[in-house]
Formats: sequence, C-alpha cells, structure tokens
Amino acid sequence: MEAGGRLLVQPAVHPETGERKRIFEDLEYAQAGAEPREDLSEAQIILGLKEVEISSLVPDRTYAFFSHTHKGQKKNRDLLRAMMASGTTLIDYELIADASGRRLLTAFGDFAGYAGLVDTLWTFGRRLAAEGLRNAFEDVSQAIQQSDLSGVRELLRTVARRITREGTPGAIPPVIVCILGRGRTSAAAQELLDLLPVEAVTIDQLPERIKTGSRNRVYKLVLEVDEMYRISDAHSELNESFRRMNPSRRFHYYLDHPQYFESNMQAVLPYTAILVNCIVWSPRYPRVVTADLMAGVWRDGTPLRVVGDISCDPNGSLEFSRETWIDDPVFTYDPQSRGHRMGLDAKGLAVMAVTNLPCEFSKDASVRFSRQMERFLPSLLSARLGGTLEESGLAAELQRATILWKGQLTPGFSYMQDQ
Repeated sequence: MEAGGRLLVQPAVHPETGERKRIFEDLEYAQAGAEPREDLSEAQIILGLKEVEISSLVPDRTYAFFSHTHKGQKKNRDLLRAMMASGTTLIDYELIADASGRRLLTAFGDFAGYAGLVDTLWTFGRRLAAEGLRNAFEDVSQAIQQSDLSGVRELLRTVARRITREGTPGAIPPVIVCILGRGRTSAAAQELLDLLPVEAVTIDQLPERIKTGSRNRVYKLVLEVDEMYRISDAHSELNESFRRMNPSRRFHYYLDHPQYFESNMQAVLPYTAILVNCIVWSPRYPRVVTADLMAGVWRDGTPLRVVGDISCDPNGSLEFSRETWIDDPVFTYDPQSRGHRMGLDAKGLAVMAVTNLPCEFSKDASVRFSRQMERFLPSLLSARLGGTLEESGLAAELQRATILWKGQLTPGFSYMQDQ
C-alpha cells in the first residue's frame, strides 16, 4: 500500500461456510488500511499460497502462488489448462530465484521441515502405542497443537529427557531415523531431531547399530544423492569413475545422467525405523523407493514403521505416497496388497504426507515468508502487465518465475505445451 496499491483481503472466516482461513484477524488488516472482502474480482493482481480452485479463477488476472505445475504434475494439469484458457499470468513462488538458481523464498521449506519432523515423530509414537508399546514419542503432539516453534522445542527437550532416562522400547530394534536430502527442509527437520539424544551414523554402520545400538539414543542417517542412489547394474562399467568423483561432481553427474542410476535404499530400509523424505523430485529421475522395492523389503523384514513424506509428492520419489491434510494426516500403506487406508488401524506402514505442513505454524511461517516476499512487491505493483513479459519491467527474478504470460507458456516452460 505504501507503494500505491489498493489491497483487498479475503476474510479470516468464510462468510458462507464459516471455515477459518487465516491466522490474522480482519481487524488487523483493516487497521493497516486493507479492505476485507470475499470477492476479489476487482483485483488485477491476486496473491495466494496454495493452488487456486479452478471455479474461483478470475480471467485476465495476474496470480502469484505455489502452483505445483512446472514439473508437469498430473494433479494440476487441469488447473494449468484453465489458467491458459482464461488468459492468466502465473508467477510461481517456488521459482523465484537469483541468477545462479538459488531460491529466494524459502520460509515454507523451513517450516515444512519443522512441522513434518514433529508430525512424523507424533505418528511414530502413536504407531508404537497401537502395538501396545509404551514409548517416549507418545509425548509428542501434532505440530498444530503447539502455539509456536518455541513450544515445540521445549516439548522435544522433554521427550529427549525421557529417552535418556527410560530408553526406547526393548521390543523393537534401536531407533534409526533416515532423512533423505540435505536441503533447507532437511536442515530444519534435523534441527528439531537433534534436540533428542541423537548420534549420526553412516550406511556402513547400520548393521552394527541395529544389533548393539543404545536404547537411550536415536540414530540419525542423512543421505546425499550419491548414497540414496547407485549406478545401476546395467551400467556397472561407470562405477570406478563415479567413485573417483568428488561429492559435487557426483551430484551434478546424477542430475545430468539419471538414466544410469537406480535406488540404493535396499541397503538402508532393512535397518530404518523412520524414513523422512525431504527431496525435490521429478519424473525424469528414478524413484527413491518404488512399490516393488518396498514390497520386497517388507517381505524380508524391516523395523520400518513410519514414513514422513515432508516433500508430499504423491506417486513421486516414494511411489506409494499420497497427500493428506492436517485434520486427517496419516494413512496406512500395505506393501503387499499395495492398498491405502486412512488412519493407523490397518496393517502396514503409517505414512504422514500432509500437503500444507507450514500451516501448522501459521503465524511464524507467514511472518517469515512475508518478509522474504516484500522486496518483490514494488516491482509487481509497478509492472506494465498489458504488453510483453520482456517489456513489463518486472524484476528479473519474477520474470524467470513466470510460467504463463496472459495465458501463454513462457519460453522457459514451453516443454509443458503438450502435457
């Protein structure tokens, strides 16, 4: 508004359904000079977070939100087609990056990691309790039950003291938590996990830890790309040269040549109690865990009870995953029948795959994201939206993040034209 804009804000509570949409009250927006109203059709630029309902699209407008379309995701192809048909301009927050490709809006990745780790431990505690095993993880509540991140930290410190004092259940092997990836989401998840009595381990140490590890600690295995994947048997002649590469070269070799790789998780899953997925994935890469791999591991025996799919990529890097929501966060997956059933009552893996995890820390996440986004608002408000993208005056970071310009795919995303 200081830059000359007029701001309409959808109300905190929907006027017809009574559903609460926002952590901040209408009065707080009104005191800042905004106009709370449900109908946003007057607005030329509409800022949101999650995907927009197709029925709510206003034609010929500029939208900015997390669209989950740029990888050609099947679940949002209809949304993308509808936006193209309605002449929409689409800027995707996930794609706002500097010239080197470093993402600039990262708050929700952090808070997804925080909330996802808490909800995964909460699921583990409930799963063990359902088996009649008393355990310290029973004391973990779902993240949304805590007022803020500081409350979560104190809760986990209490759980840590109980693990140190009582240990983990003797009826199960020592608890090993495997985290996929080392990005911002993984770092946030580890930040909270490390509040427990944690010892870091490597893949080579897993067989020994599962046999003789301490019950008074939790073991943490964090996997890089070159550990969760391996050169496939069909390309075994590449093994020696791949081993000689440094970690950075291995990572980029994988990105450039995914066809040479396959999952290495058969070396990990037989020892892991909790699997936490924090990686970005697209269909051109091999899955980390296929349904076939999971079925084989399950048949041969594994302590794996819980999967926390923080990335929430349905039918993605974890082939059996599907999205859940905060009010119904867990489903059970049977690796043998390959069936899904909501809740924890069925036989199989308990999978937490909440799609809107940052909402569990609504205020903290909103404030941090807003501070990161603020720098781009003057450019967005002053842009010339009637001409071409190149003539718009949008900041370079926003131009690179523009998937659609007035209904047309921009050159960087033309690969989705036929999807």
